[in-house]
Amino acid sequence: MDITLRARNCEISERVKEEARRKVEHATRFFDRIVDLEVSFAEEHNPRIPNPASVEITARSKKHTVRALGEGQDHHEAIDQAIARFERQLRRYKTRLIDRGRRGRDDARTTGELPKVHRRSSNGQVEHDDPSPNIVKRKEFELTAMFPDDAVLQLELLGHDFYLFTNAGTGAPNVVYRRGDGDIGLIEATSADQSAAMAAAG
Repeated sequence: MDITLRARNCEISERVKEEARRKVEHATRFFDRIVDLEVSFAEEHNPRIPNPASVEITARSKKHTVRALGEGQDHHEAIDQAIARFERQLRRYKTRLIDRGRRGRDDARTTGELPKVHRRSSNGQVEHDDPSPNIVKRKEFELTAMFPDDAVLQLELLGHDFYLFTNAGTGAPNVVYRRGDGDIGLIEATSADQSAAMAAAG
């Protein structure tokens, strides 16, 4: 497994780097599906920020990405928090893979039934005074072909509210998203011709 260490707005000593490498290797000792792993160090220089040091761990397998963020007054504290969250994510990932292997995936593929996801706490949504907000950030990424249950797992591992992917069963772009009640929704894209055909058939 390749481990890459990066630093942004800070200088990281070799002792801290070695500490991060050692703890990451220990955290992944029971999980052999990780292809590469990146540890990113960052530091805010605003004295009003109570936890200026942060460490983000990003691990990639062939199908999924696991990400965990830790914050603290120094990078030692941030590493410990990131590692604790990273280990929980890996345990969840491994448990889901084991459960999926036991029950098989045929039912999920044919019925489209999605596994339940526990509700995640939220700090509230950001409100904008401007009724016509502008696009201030653009992001591009390659859509990965997977089935909806794989996309839900990826949603959990990244901690996002939605995940865009290519449905491996239909070849169409789909979105899984976290609902307010804690369950998961699935948005399936269809063309105007397909919608008309479905309406006529119904």
